[in-house]
Amino acid sequence: MTTELAHGRARRAGWIAGLAGALAVIAIVTVAIQARGRDADAVAGPVLPGFAESVRDATRITVATRDARYEIQRTEKGWALKDRGNFPVRREVLAKFTDGLRSLAYVRPMTRDPARHERLGLGDPAEGGAGVLVQVEDSQGARLADLIIGEEPGGDIFLRKPGEDQTWQVRGELPPLRDFAGWLDLAPLDLAPARIAGADIAPMAGPAYAVTRADAQASFALAAPYDTLPVIAPGGVGDAALQLAQLAPLDVRPAAAVPGPAKARSRLRTFDGLSIEGELFEEPGPRYWVKLVARADAPDKAAEAAGINARLAPWAYAITEAQFRDAAPVLSTLAATASPPAVKGKK
Repeated sequence: MTTELAHGRARRAGWIAGLAGALAVIAIVTVAIQARGRDADAVAGPVLPGFAESVRDATRITVATRDARYEIQRTEKGWALKDRGNFPVRREVLAKFTDGLRSLAYVRPMTRDPARHERLGLGDPAEGGAGVLVQVEDSQGARLADLIIGEEPGGDIFLRKPGEDQTWQVRGELPPLRDFAGWLDLAPLDLAPARIAGADIAPMAGPAYAVTRADAQASFALAAPYDTLPVIAPGGVGDAALQLAQLAPLDVRPAAAVPGPAKARSRLRTFDGLSIEGELFEEPGPRYWVKLVARADAPDKAAEAAGINARLAPWAYAITEAQFRDAAPVLSTLAATASPPAVKGKK
């Protein structure tokens, strides 16, 4: 009897222990579900709440990748790229950047494993990772935004905060950030080809010469005394006249940072009395640069020339070797001979 009672008590104790274990498991699952719900609530909404107001106090934007770092700062004349002598940044890009940060919103949590950060493009760029560090500060150095951002080819955006392991997928739209050139207007001139009458060219070697045409419908040709020479590169003659108007530079720096003397020169002329003088420079490396100055050859073009100079004269623009060569080509690359034809009656 005693044995049966003992067995009964043992069965009840086991049943109670099993029930307690089951209840513990249920409690753990419940807590996990609640925690997961709290996490979901925590990531709902904007990544940077209040940024729309605080960005008004912003004075500095820093962007860093494993390959480069650049800084944009607020100046008396507006926002400018500090690393390029405070060259003005494009207002539309700045607006897209600030609007993009303001509208970033959480979609879902991703990995907490630091070993997986690089898969989302969120490796710390200071340690050679693929992420893009974006920081926005006010005049006191307070961080209004401090994020590492990664993008996938499909357009998904991921981010994490520096020093934190948790990563997130977010929605939003930001301008390209890895290349500083996307912030700049590096097309110095906006002259319609139909305005171009010709160019006066002083190349690195050989004689100076001119390229001209009678009207906007005519083709460009060599001017006297080289107008009778056999042309071997008709397209090159036209390119020589239009090159300055069609420049697409790669970089920019203050004009004073590119000292002379110039290696070559080209002076573009318009039909309506404006001219653009381009001085071409070569630096060791090699690197190639052009400085541009506008002149009013007609009184009614003075205002246009002044406006162009306000934008262009303070700067030197980096160009490719091909652009450098095509802006002031040596005459022998365009015509069969670089010697002017003999004048009749003279030897």
